[in-house]
Amino acid sequence: MKKVSLIILIIIGLALIPGCVTEQEEGIAISLKNLSTDKVLYHSSENVNFTAMIYSESDLKNVTIIATGINGRLNEKKILNLKTGINEVSFNYNLPKCNVCGGISAGDYSLNCDVIYKNITAEKSITINIQQ
Repeated sequence: MKKVSLIILIIIGLALIPGCVTEQEEGIAISLKNLSTDKVLYHSSENVNFTAMIYSESDLKNVTIIATGINGRLNEKKILNLKTGINEVSFNYNLPKCNVCGGISAGDYSLNCDVIYKNITAEKSITINIQQ
């Protein structure tokens, strides 16, 4: 009876982690190694150039890369194919003016990047400073 109970507990435990088992079986691994910008301090109406360095253990098709931030002002999505190894994905965003009409104040803002492939998500955030 103890063996049956132990087997049932093991089966229940394995059933609770299906995502981990699926990812290992498929051999899929992606990670967001770095997210960087060309500067740390920006001014109103400047162009922000930022780059995501994405590592993939294998060639993957139709990977979704989403860039968000600056209080919802930035929302850009790309669907790309990744090659095995490091993949560099760049985004450009023209900042609004720092005033009441532009909708943002001077200060620190987050830039976020999500890499999504099937049930796997990698994410990273950085902070930039925007001044008048």
